[in-house]
Amino acid sequence: MFFSSRPSASSCAGLCIFFRGWQLVLVATLASLLQGCGTSPQGPPVGATHEAAVSKAATAVRVEKTGHGYRLLRGGKPYFLRGGGGTQQFARLREAGGNTVRLWSTDYAGPLLSAAHNQGLTVMLGIWLEPESENFTYYDPAMVEAQRLRVRQEVLRFRHHPALLMWSVGNELELTSTGPRLFSAINELARMIHELDPDHPVTTALALFVGRVAELQQLAPAVDILSINIYGGLSQLPAQLKKSGWRGPYIISEYGAKGYWETDSTNWHVPIEQTSATKAAFMSERYRQVIPHDSACLGSYIFYWGSKFEYTPTWFSIFGPAGEKTEMVDELQLLWLGRYPPNRSPHLTEMRLDGKSAISNVQLVAGHSYPAVVTVSDPEGDSLTTRWEILPEMRAKANTKEVVTPLEPLAGLVRQTGRQQAQVRMPTKPGPYRLYARVFDGHGSMATANIPVLVRAAPAAAVRYSATTKD
Repeated sequence: MFFSSRPSASSCAGLCIFFRGWQLVLVATLASLLQGCGTSPQGPPVGATHEAAVSKAATAVRVEKTGHGYRLLRGGKPYFLRGGGGTQQFARLREAGGNTVRLWSTDYAGPLLSAAHNQGLTVMLGIWLEPESENFTYYDPAMVEAQRLRVRQEVLRFRHHPALLMWSVGNELELTSTGPRLFSAINELARMIHELDPDHPVTTALALFVGRVAELQQLAPAVDILSINIYGGLSQLPAQLKKSGWRGPYIISEYGAKGYWETDSTNWHVPIEQTSATKAAFMSERYRQVIPHDSACLGSYIFYWGSKFEYTPTWFSIFGPAGEKTEMVDELQLLWLGRYPPNRSPHLTEMRLDGKSAISNVQLVAGHSYPAVVTVSDPEGDSLTTRWEILPEMRAKANTKEVVTPLEPLAGLVRQTGRQQAQVRMPTKPGPYRLYARVFDGHGSMATANIPVLVRAAPAAAVRYSATTKD
């Protein structure tokens, strides 16, 4: 069991009284605990101080300025971040060549830190800070102080865990806060964390960083590292950093597929998602352009290492719900280890509905059936199977990354006609929908694609005719 801080003297006194009848049996077992309370006149057991010092030295992290940039040191050795953001598939991250995990809060951090440590991974541990809202403001001293006390307890709880790499204080708070008090509050938290834990750096993650870096540097100098969440604009990051005036080290704390707030859209204003093959190529190209070449970059965290529903079930999920990997995992392993895994994912290049691709603004008639097909190959020649689903379209708020409850697929609308073909009957209720295809190789890998479709009401004559016929 991991103890994040030493017990107080009063708690040790209670413990001694409770076990007084067993004192002769337990005194040796409790010696290390009691010495932390100041109740052991003989001091710590032989070798305990040395072991603690060795452990601390092996996990202490600092940023070092070099002659041409910056680097991160852990235990005195260079430590470039090959990370995944998420709470799942830690063993798969290690197998792909990853070395670190990003968490956004301390929720379930105890078991997650231990799970990462068991795989030899470190953790950028998030400290969740409240965004500016009608329920919280950084201009209310009482609210800010309550948050500071909560953060203090979280730091005290996890500061000695051997998997801890650094603290990430807040995530994209600048999206909702325009005033300077936000960065002043972050600075006070960073100063407090340094006092409580001098062995792990502090960062904060921004999305709209170009216009806020000057405030961060002026009002939050205690922040050691800038973290940046960036997707489609990753290739322009060096120029943006230069424009922003940032002069220190940075981490790319989120990147991956093109975000749904920045991709092409249909005529009815819903975003078009890349296929899994396009996502992998998109990510790999931008990684190669930026991350290995900037001497101020300490590494990166792919988003999302696992499966999650954010706008669609597949947009950021680089694994399926049952753990099937997509092509992005293969490309990351190539980037990190210089080789592909033995079994690679199916390569899905195109999906069509009624002969049209997603960029064709597919609009079809309610209740009518249309052919669907995916163009996909497998590097090992594995036999492939396809699962089709049609779901109502999820509406997204502008310029936000809203996580919502997944919608249920509509039953009875798809009839498989081949390994990669199907007949899809449109729902009878007009509106926006999305057809999904997931292709499996039977060996733990998959490919994904989807097409937005606008279902229009059938003309009255067609409705009367379809009532007397079958598909």
